[in-house]
Parts: sequence; C-alpha cells; structure tokens
Amino acid sequence: MATSQISEMPVIKVPPSANGLGTAAATLPVPLPVPHESEHTGRPGDERGARLRRLLLSADVAALSAALALTQVTTGGISGNGFPLLVLSVPLWVLLAYAHKLYHLDSYRADYRASDEIGPVLQMATLWSWLTVLALYLVGSAAVPLGRLALFWILTVLLLTGFRSVARSVARRQPWYLQDALLVGPPDQTEVIIRKIDRHPEWGIRAKAYVDLSHEEADEIDMISLVRHLRVDRVMLTPAFSESRDRTAAVCELGDLGVHVDLIPSWSDTVGARMQLNEMEGMPLLTVPRNAMGRTALRLKRALDVVAGTAAVILLSPLLAACALAIKLDSPGPILFRQRRIGRDDQPFEVLKFRSMYDGADRRKAAVAMLNYHGGGTDTGMFKIREDPRITRVGAFLRRYSLDELPQLFNILRGQMSLVGPRPLIETEDRQVEGRFRRRLGITPGLTGPWQVNGRSEIPFQEMVSLDYLYVTNWSLWGDIKLLMRTVSAVVAGRGAY
Repeated sequence: MATSQISEMPVIKVPPSANGLGTAAATLPVPLPVPHESEHTGRPGDERGARLRRLLLSADVAALSAALALTQVTTGGISGNGFPLLVLSVPLWVLLAYAHKLYHLDSYRADYRASDEIGPVLQMATLWSWLTVLALYLVGSAAVPLGRLALFWILTVLLLTGFRSVARSVARRQPWYLQDALLVGPPDQTEVIIRKIDRHPEWGIRAKAYVDLSHEEADEIDMISLVRHLRVDRVMLTPAFSESRDRTAAVCELGDLGVHVDLIPSWSDTVGARMQLNEMEGMPLLTVPRNAMGRTALRLKRALDVVAGTAAVILLSPLLAACALAIKLDSPGPILFRQRRIGRDDQPFEVLKFRSMYDGADRRKAAVAMLNYHGGGTDTGMFKIREDPRITRVGAFLRRYSLDELPQLFNILRGQMSLVGPRPLIETEDRQVEGRFRRRLGITPGLTGPWQVNGRSEIPFQEMVSLDYLYVTNWSLWGDIKLLMRTVSAVVAGRGAY
C-alpha cells in the first residue's frame, strides 16, 4: 500500500461514544482521503498549551499583585518608592516560573495539578520574596520587618496556588481544552487506557479512534496520513507499539507534525515514576534508583502520622461528635463499624469506621452479591455496590464525603495505619494479591492513597493493586504530602465514593 493513499482501513476502530469504546467499536468501511501536504492538519500545534500558559501567566500576575497589595493594606509595610519596585519584580517571578517549567508542564502531563507544583512554588516564592526585600534595601527603602516578610511570603504561596488552581478549573471548561486522541495498540491495551481516560474527564482527553495492532493489515497503516485525516491532537502508543521495530521513526515523524505523543512502556506497571533520565557522554540512560523505604524513611513517615494525626483528631473532634450523634439518631445499632483487615507484614488488625449501613448489613452481603459493580460476587475482586440498599440515609452522606473513614485516625495513632499508604484489604481481597504485588504489604496501609485519589471504587481491583505496588516502590515523603493535598479535591468531588 502506498504511503500517499489509504484505500481501506479495517483496523481503524472508532468509539461509538465520545469518551469510550463501549462493547463494540465500529470499523471505518470507507477510504480515508489524505489532505495535501500544505493543507492544515488540525488545530495549530499546541493550542491548548499556548492558551493555558497565557491563562496561568495572568493568574500569577494577579496573585502576586494581590499579595503585594494585601501586605501593604494589612501592615503598611510597603510604601512610597518601594511599591513600584515590587511591581517591577513581577517579571522576575515569570523568569523563575519559566525556569521551573511551570507554564509548560500542563502541556506535557494531562494529570498535572496544584499538588505537583507546590514544591517549586514554595522554593520560588521564598527566593522571590527575599530578592524583592533585598532590592528594596539596595534602593534605600526602609527595611521590611520579618513579620511583614513572613506575611508577604504566606500570601504569595496561598494566592499563587489558589489562582493557578482556579485558572486550570476555568480552562478545563473551555472547548479548546479538549484533545482528540488516537490510540495505537491491541484492543486489550487500548481499552485499559480508555477506561482510565473515562474516569478522568478533567484530563481533557477524548479517545477519537484506535489502531488495532493485532490486525493482520496493521503494518500497512500510514500513521502520518491517518493523524492528518483524523485531525487528532494526541497520539497514545501502547506497550505493544513501544516494542515494535518501527517505533523510533514513527515517534519522530509524529513529533515533527506537532502532535503530542505519549509512549507507554511495557515496564510502566513495574517501576512507575522511579525512572530518571540521565546521560553519559550523549548516551541517554534511564536509571532505576534503589528502593527508598529504609528505616529512616519509615521513621519520617511515622513522625508525620503522629503529628498530623494528633492535630487532625483535635481539630476534627466537633465533626467526629456530630457524625456520631447523626448516626445514633438515624438508625439503631452501634456508632462504629469494626472490620478485620490485613496490615503491614500480613498482620491483621481491626479497622474503625463510622457505621454507614443498617446494623447486620454484613450478614446480607451474599444476598446483594449480584449487584457488585466489579462483578465476581463476594470472592473475586473488590465488593462495591452503587446505591447499596443496605446504606442508611446518614451513611450515604458520610460515604459521599468520606466522613465514615475519620475514625481511622485512631488506627493511625495506634500505628496500625498511616495517613497515606496502600488500601487496607479485607482477607478475601488479600488472598487475591500474588507475586511481586505482595510488596504492597511492606508498608503500613493508609487512610488515603493512590487508589482513593484516582477514582476509588471505580478502579478495578487489579489496577488498585498495581497503584499500591507503585506507591510502595516509588515512595517519598513529599509524595505523601502531595497525595494528602489531592485527597482534599478528591473528597470534594466525591467521584467513586459509594
């Protein structure tokens, strides 16, 4: 088949719905005309990235100006000759942000969010604040007291994080934010990716079509012509394509076309984000760092649990009391629900939750097994039911905002759980975890974790186990802090909470 013409493409499948393949994808039965080389091939280059960069830049300028103004109004610490100089220092922030790629990472990562940039924002806000104060001193302005500088720094961090989050929220509601994607790979791999896309509409990706690599005519597909015809913004290449011999040429050609290319390696579920890109005299190296879960790391993690857990119990005590009272008034039975779970190193423990079901609901589990969202009855996968008839009126509210999990703070203080960690499994679930995935038991299970912030009950069991494994093998204290930040937005959204 000539590369300049596509006469028939039985391997090109188009999802019947906007964001999913469904159970049967339709085959395109008609020839696909190829536009002339000079014809515009789709939306201009990185339109989404360019617009989002402008929006984030505007948010930064507004946040910095607001921080400066609020500091002056609150303390009167910035006046006269100092204020114009501070305003002129805004370009310094823009340069620092560009150096840290804070205007470009959204273009590369569909799942990028405020929790991922809090570290660079803290660093740059500190540097920017001190440099601004130094500049004030050099031009002869009055010295800025430490209290005013601290307020200035706090306002800068809070307003920058807040304004940038609002900017992203606004962007995700715009038509230009949506990217049409072409997936390349066998059906079993492309369907997994599309399920993930379906669970996260905030990524702004729509699966427009996929190339079935398992089809006998797949080798005859002219990828460049196909991308031009479908006018897609993004091409996602599955592990099967990553292992093919022609991957390098195809990736380079797609990149030259101005298309966003995602190459998913076959080892992504084994090492995850631990891979670091280095070079040795021009030779690229992907390095896998050693496992960071040593005794010092575990002690740091435990210290965070004790400090933050104690503070949470004290601050949330009125809410805990209100939940307990509501449960008692709503239906007969105990306030707390206790369940045997498997913890670190296969040690069982009793997890505490606010009772969200009618008393004795556990004994009715077999009767509602056919409603299991994941299938498999009571012994395979997870047992999750949408609109479970056993849930009380107050229990539905508690589950919607994960308030039923709050008593696990006491499990944390006892050392049975951690603030962040793998999901604590019941015994029937634990028996299904085999092989290297047993490593998830090498760390204390968590009140929150990757499963909770990525979709909760909507995530299939095997994907949940894989997420937990990657969490353990990629653990960092800063990663725990980011997951805690993401938990707040996940709880507010309530997706997958049932």
